[in-house]
Amino acid sequence: MRRTEAVKALTIYRLINSSHSMAGRTEKAQRSNEVIDVVMATYRTILRESEGLLSQENLTRPQFQALRCVAEKGATPMKGISDKLFVTPANITGIIDRLESKGLLKRAAQHGDRRATIIELTPKGAAVQERVSSKYKEFMQHSLKVLTKDEQKMLRDILAKLQEGMSQSVR
Repeated sequence: MRRTEAVKALTIYRLINSSHSMAGRTEKAQRSNEVIDVVMATYRTILRESEGLLSQENLTRPQFQALRCVAEKGATPMKGISDKLFVTPANITGIIDRLESKGLLKRAAQHGDRRATIIELTPKGAAVQERVSSKYKEFMQHSLKVLTKDEQKMLRDILAKLQEGMSQSVR
């Protein structure tokens, strides 16, 4: 869930529940609040840790997402990165400009269509992307060690079900 989606969901949740007095809440509503609080606290912890990893490399989240997109897909048209990150072409141009100035990505003309720009990962960009991804994976694996394999599977299934329910209830 993107940060803006989480903020919207939390805001809507608080608006819906703000009309209920604390004394009048049912046990079910109280339990629901506790679940949402734990999910949001976990989300904030993951976000804070990932932001710390990115700041060590002097990257923003959108910059890292662009790096990861090119690392996963290989040489990619700017339009493909823009679509993947759900940002406007003007926004992706700025992101790519900053990554190119850091020597992490490079632009190349697409063969057969000089108007289209292909974005390629530089060796430095590949190293940074791998380093951040590796540290993030290490953080998550370390964090999940408090759960057994069965608990991890159960957590995955429950979160997937929650995400599905949230997607359906918003529509």
